[in-house]
Amino acid sequence: MNKQTNSSPLVSIIVNCFNGEKYLKKTLSSILEQTYQNWEVIFWDNQSSDNSKKIFYEFQDKRFKYFYSERHTSLYEARNGAINNSSGEIIAFLDTDDWWHKEKLDKQIKFFKDSKIGLVYSNCYLYHEKTKKIKKFYNKILKSGFITEQIFKNYNIGILTVLLRKEAYKSVSGFDNDYHIIGDFDLITRLSLKWKFDCAQEPLAYYRIHDKNFSFLNKTTEIKELEKWILDSRIISNEKLKVHLHYIKKKILFLKTAKYIDDGDQMKALKNIFSFPLQLNKMKLILRLILPKEIMQKIRKFR
Repeated sequence: MNKQTNSSPLVSIIVNCFNGEKYLKKTLSSILEQTYQNWEVIFWDNQSSDNSKKIFYEFQDKRFKYFYSERHTSLYEARNGAINNSSGEIIAFLDTDDWWHKEKLDKQIKFFKDSKIGLVYSNCYLYHEKTKKIKKFYNKILKSGFITEQIFKNYNIGILTVLLRKEAYKSVSGFDNDYHIIGDFDLITRLSLKWKFDCAQEPLAYYRIHDKNFSFLNKTTEIKELEKWILDSRIISNEKLKVHLHYIKKKILFLKTAKYIDDGDQMKALKNIFSFPLQLNKMKLILRLILPKEIMQKIRKFR
């Protein structure tokens, strides 16, 4: 086990993998290149059938630790399983599509000198696989402190940027295994009620956008899970969360309307659009409705 000190805590990097061979070398190399050295990799193989295990063992470093799941599980059950096998005081997350800036851990770990900080995040870059185009994810100032309302208004915390105090993770009983899409949002929202957040403003990670991104392929599941979430007894019984639920209801309406447009159901889409206040999201939906799909694809490509 790596030696821990107050100034250099052990970071357990959770790498959940299911058939992630395509980008895995890039992901693991970005960990090995970290300037911060006190870390371990908890590689959780969710019963992959490709060459992920073989690629993992090409990295000859005692800090790389391999675990094979006894059964194939949801992502969030897999994350909980990996964390349960970790030794670090701090937890980080890196999925097999993505990679880190070499100074990511160094630049974020210092924030934990404040014992009230439970989570530290950063900005990130979006990397479009097809176009090879890179853009900054968020162009405004990231918020710090107790930021529950900000999370509801505009959720902009990418799990690949997060460093999380394990004590904080345990204080909210970890990820909810029932979710497949919104588990990160759920955990981070519940954490925000108990812990201060801090952040590095610069992009320190790269999120790869490609045709097989799970969240992009499962918008219907995301809508259903958000609808379930706003009725969860843990949520509606908490006044600090309940007061902000109108933001999530607007998001659900936006997602449903966008899906109606994509499915060609113009009447349902129009009905929802009329219920939106005059704001940017309403204009986005109107453009999505009236412009040909080919034009919208080009707009998304070059935005």
